[in-house]
Amino acid sequence: MRQGLYLIACDRGATAVEFGLSLTAFLGLIFGVINIARVLWVLGSLHFAAETAARCASANTTTCNSASAIQTYALNQYHGESLGGTNPFTYSATGCGNTVSASYTYSLTIPLFGTYSIPLSARACFP
Repeated sequence: MRQGLYLIACDRGATAVEFGLSLTAFLGLIFGVINIARVLWVLGSLHFAAETAARCASANTTTCNSASAIQTYALNQYHGESLGGTNPFTYSATGCGNTVSASYTYSLTIPLFGTYSIPLSARACFP
């Protein structure tokens, strides 16, 4: 019983050091998971916009009547993070039909671990 009371009153600082080391790793993990989720959100949004624009190029020729109109339509369908004022979408009518592609380099910053560039791409074809 006396030893239990001694641990409660112990003020040597070992617990604070352990907490500091654990907290650093835990926060790095949490911020890493959040940032990876953001990357997947942007990638999913790129895929959705490319698929929707390819479908529009095939089915809705009044709205998507030119390559620039299709690229603008794809950009309007994108609902992810800001792309920095660029339009990563391209259109071509070769191959399997109407093809819309997107290429974007995502800058991933994880506190305490650094910054990484992740190339993202999406491609959709609709006959």
